[in-house]
Amino acid sequence: MNRQTVTQYSRKHRKAIVTAASGLLYGGGWSLGYFTSFDTASAVILVLATVVGGYDIAKTAYHEVTNWTLGIKTLVTLAAIGAIVIGEYWEAAAVVFLFSLGSYLEGRTMRKTRTALQELLEMTPDTATVRREADATDGSEASERAGGELQEIPAREVEEGEVVVVKPGGKIPVDGTVVDGESAVNQAPVTGESAPVHKADGDEVYAGTVNQEGALEIRTTGAGSDTTLERIIRRVEEAQEAQSPTESLIDRFAKYYTPAVIVLAIGAYAVTQNAILSLTLLVIGCPGALVIGPPVSIVSAIGNAARSGVLMKGGEHLERAGKIDLIAFDKTGTLTKGETTVADVEGFGVADDEVLSLAATAEKKSEHHLADAIVDAARERPTAATDGGATVAKADDTHASLQSVPDPDDFDVVAGKGVVARYDDNEIVVGNRALLDDRGIDIPSQVAEYVREREERGETVVHVVRRAVGPTSGSETAERANGERGRPVSGGWDIIGAIAMRDELRESAPGVVAALQDAGIETVMLTGDNERTAAAVAEEVGIDEYRAELLPEDKQSVIEADQADGHVVAMVGDGINDAPSLATADVGIAMGAAGTDTAIETADMALMADDLERIPYAVTLSKATRWNVLENVGLAVLTVTVLLAGVLTSYVTLAAGMLVHEASVLAVIGNGMRLLRY
Repeated sequence: MNRQTVTQYSRKHRKAIVTAASGLLYGGGWSLGYFTSFDTASAVILVLATVVGGYDIAKTAYHEVTNWTLGIKTLVTLAAIGAIVIGEYWEAAAVVFLFSLGSYLEGRTMRKTRTALQELLEMTPDTATVRREADATDGSEASERAGGELQEIPAREVEEGEVVVVKPGGKIPVDGTVVDGESAVNQAPVTGESAPVHKADGDEVYAGTVNQEGALEIRTTGAGSDTTLERIIRRVEEAQEAQSPTESLIDRFAKYYTPAVIVLAIGAYAVTQNAILSLTLLVIGCPGALVIGPPVSIVSAIGNAARSGVLMKGGEHLERAGKIDLIAFDKTGTLTKGETTVADVEGFGVADDEVLSLAATAEKKSEHHLADAIVDAARERPTAATDGGATVAKADDTHASLQSVPDPDDFDVVAGKGVVARYDDNEIVVGNRALLDDRGIDIPSQVAEYVREREERGETVVHVVRRAVGPTSGSETAERANGERGRPVSGGWDIIGAIAMRDELRESAPGVVAALQDAGIETVMLTGDNERTAAAVAEEVGIDEYRAELLPEDKQSVIEADQADGHVVAMVGDGINDAPSLATADVGIAMGAAGTDTAIETADMALMADDLERIPYAVTLSKATRWNVLENVGLAVLTVTVLLAGVLTSYVTLAAGMLVHEASVLAVIGNGMRLLRY
């Protein structure tokens, strides 16, 4: 073993070496004095044990004093120096050794609380196999067939747009989109999902996940520090460093507590002239367990959550989440799958296909999820209207075709209500009851009955209305538009149909709501849907209450009202929509944050997958963490109180006080680490 290796080893294991040396010297010196009459030699060895074990402690204490921040190491240093001055060498060596041993064990156990972060760091492979074009001088037929050479390069050097090849059983080194191949991918490292997820052409994959079955070719969208996993790691690091309110309070308390202990020790000596009593007060007054208890709990909980696919922003939000007593759920994409489909089309005096075709034309330029469902349904219907009959083949079905939907001549969105468009000398309105009321459009009884029936099934219904706006109201175009109903076309509105849409509930939603209610948490659903649809969904899910027909700003107002009533409110959404509500809530919980930079960076709590079942886990973990912090603080305060009583009654010696103090530190660490297995 060369000198450099020895130096590196000693630096890496310095604390263990110092503790062991101090312990051996302490044991030898004590034994020499106890079993022989070599008192001077024993004293020298014990002082040497104190110096060896106390050098680093005293060095830190010096910096604390010069920076006017007295801490636990200052108290230990004063106690050790004082014991040597009055000739209590055994006590001095014992205090230093016990403190060194406690600090070493504390460091080891604290590192264990960060194992979840280390596991994340080890998930991304160092290298990636990239398909790159062969050199111009290489005209091999094999390279041409492969579309380029396979090269193994550092994963951080993969460029955006490059194709990475991942064999079965390999870890995916980049974020990207599958361009060839099909496989099951274990996404648990990033999203916490227990079951592998099927991936095929066009699906997103994340760095650090494991390709289990077939080979995949992935077009890179992010590599190196620009991957979802790296963003998670950065957020976890920041969260573990950020102080919770309890930690900040204890730090402020310790700032004044430590000088107070020194003053108490000096005062005790002035009254009693008992130096050992004063030194013992210094030792038992160390606020070690009180200072370290809350951070261990917070770090353990954040690490556990990250490993389970839940990203906590920091201790402040973790503690606040432990007080949640009401959770507000957005409906679409949260309680439901967010995959709205057309369930039924009903024409009133007009063919169903024509109703769907006109609605699709009006909605084509809208970005609303209901508009997407209508346009998709129109394209998939064989008889849907087209702009000249042109069709395009489906990518996954050579025997089917997609009908094209024409663009509207004019288009306008009415927020929260629907759209108004013009096409082929017709003005088309597609929207809810509020939009029709705004325009003074009466709803016939047969339309109202159809809408009521579908809404009671939990479906969302939009009305489709048109009127002729051509240059001549009696033109052939106008007659064609309303001929089937035989109604006049002098500017009058004609409700030609209604479209019912359904967004399937997540299978886990009822169980999640029940679990939260069992934990004593109230639940409320906030939705822009009408009263009947909201009532049907709320009943199916088993949610406590619902608020319907809400605009985004209305949802924010509801949350503010609940907070004014004394509730600690969490809002669950998708991290993009309902942003005001997520920001207003005491704790904003974003779902499906994997791959979403905004959600990862801004959410108080982010569920990496669209998994509702993570919510009860996250909330109960937060509550368990809050109680764990209180337990640690209580244990620390109780220990100091008992030790103080023991000192004043002469039952606690200097070394015994340090031993109990270090035991209390290890006890709170062990208690906090229980959260790693929650």
